[in-house]
Amino acid sequence: MRVIADKPEDAIGALHIIDYIEQKGIAALNLYEGLQDIAGVTNTTGTKDESNLRIRGFRSNEVKILVDGRPLNSGYFGNIDLHQFSPSDIKEIHIIKGPSAAIYGTNTMGGVVNIITSDPGKDSWLKLNLLAKRNNANRLEISSDHKLKNFGYRVSLAREHNEGIVLPKDFTPTPFENGGVRNHSLKTQYDFQTRLDYEFNPFRQVGASAGFTYVPEKLIPSSIYTLDYRQYTDWMHYWTTLEYVDILNEFLKLSSHLYYDGGQDIYREYSDASHQYLILDSHMRYYTLGFNPRMEWVPDAWNTFNFGFRLESMHSTRKDNGNYLQWTPHWLNIYNAFCQWKYQLNNKVNFLAGLGASSHHCDVKSSLSFFPEPSAAFNFKWNELSKSTISIGNNISFPTMRQLFSAENGNPNLKPQNAIKCEISHQQKIKAGNIIFSNQLSLFYNNTRNLIDRQGDTYQNIYKVHSAGTEYSLMFKPFAWWESELAYSYIWWEGTENYELTETPHHQANFTQNLSLPWKLKLRYTCSYNDNRFSQDKLNNYHILSSYWLHNIGLSYKFKKFSLAVGLENIFDTYYETEYGYPGPGLNFFIRLSTEF
Repeated sequence: MRVIADKPEDAIGALHIIDYIEQKGIAALNLYEGLQDIAGVTNTTGTKDESNLRIRGFRSNEVKILVDGRPLNSGYFGNIDLHQFSPSDIKEIHIIKGPSAAIYGTNTMGGVVNIITSDPGKDSWLKLNLLAKRNNANRLEISSDHKLKNFGYRVSLAREHNEGIVLPKDFTPTPFENGGVRNHSLKTQYDFQTRLDYEFNPFRQVGASAGFTYVPEKLIPSSIYTLDYRQYTDWMHYWTTLEYVDILNEFLKLSSHLYYDGGQDIYREYSDASHQYLILDSHMRYYTLGFNPRMEWVPDAWNTFNFGFRLESMHSTRKDNGNYLQWTPHWLNIYNAFCQWKYQLNNKVNFLAGLGASSHHCDVKSSLSFFPEPSAAFNFKWNELSKSTISIGNNISFPTMRQLFSAENGNPNLKPQNAIKCEISHQQKIKAGNIIFSNQLSLFYNNTRNLIDRQGDTYQNIYKVHSAGTEYSLMFKPFAWWESELAYSYIWWEGTENYELTETPHHQANFTQNLSLPWKLKLRYTCSYNDNRFSQDKLNNYHILSSYWLHNIGLSYKFKKFSLAVGLENIFDTYYETEYGYPGPGLNFFIRLSTEF
């Protein structure tokens, strides 16, 4: 069941679609590993071993992540840790890097990532998947799904275990990290997901889904330049969603989401490796309750209207042995109403215009201020092989709950951050017999204002950034058994007060070679390049991280309902840091076994 952006042109900005199963999912323990090597996107590991997903330089708390159109709860800190996100049942990933459509709601300044899950199939009842990597990293998953006339279901159970990455051999030991297996690293995670779909008739559907993730204990590695002993215990994420789609008549379609998304954790810091002397004992609980009805009206062959609203009520409460000796609750409500119009000028050109009106208030500030989010695009379909898009939009990002409410640094008077984003994109395919040649070029410009960061001891709206760049991708398929892909991105920026975009390379390149070999074998080779990047330490001082190349290779075999994949990652055991003091894994191997009944 799909509730949002069924058609690529409805997204306003150019839509990048990733076939997750074929391109990313074979060797991924979690979604963090599955969202690597994408031009214009960086996905790094930060100070609490959490992921930081950036799109064209925008920070992770400015990027909106959805599952089938349902926003994920970014918690108190405004960041979704993709290390903890189960890759079960992912079919595609849609990424909008430029202006985003009004139908996605607010908080889309940094872009949108919409994770599309698979529908239940009719060919099997039970699936088993085992993925193993170096140093006893593994994921075992058992799932069942099936489509029975008007009823479909999916249920999955998974366990992921990780005892830490192995550093490259040329890593130079520091007083705080001795090399080999990364110090103070351990995690075991359990995932449960279920989904039910029911069709009353071809025009009316309902769906329900739920999930639960539990991490009993996670040891957090420190920077290789400092010494910290930290851990999470009883980390949980739980969610449930109700969906409804009703085609009322040939002109009207109603769809809606009602969702609850929550979590909790205990974060502790110690002064010793044996965890005997406690420094910080922090307990956090949070949840979001959301409702998103939407109506599509198609009065004639030329006009399509989408309108609706999204209400999200975010709650958090925390307690620790520092500034929060008692449970301290806060809430933040975000309101967004939107309307989007598509007009088909002729069989080659359509025009889209959207307007979102957003507002928020919280328990410490009750006044409402409205912020417009207009967007527009022209889509040109020159022929079946050529199309272009010109788009512009103003997208905003509201402050996180930490930025508003933190006892140490919070500021309830913060304004939303906003960016005026422009993008021109052209896609061209060429066919000559069986030879296929496809390329896409995008040019973009972003004018970002009111960026939030700490100034002294308080969060303030202090920075402005101009950024511009280009992205180019090429796919070449001269034979049925040969497919090559090349992607390149470049970004330039200039910020006030010497502000730099962190973990964002000026130049980024990815190359992929797929070969279909005899005996049903498939070979996949990838290499990626990341240029020098700025990165900050605990004191917010900038450091420059060195550029690096990574090379991976994999071989897969599929026979009826059984498949096997093996491969090597970081073949040349290259040392690199994704963020300052946080190195990536060295040489790794993987083996994946899958079967279905």
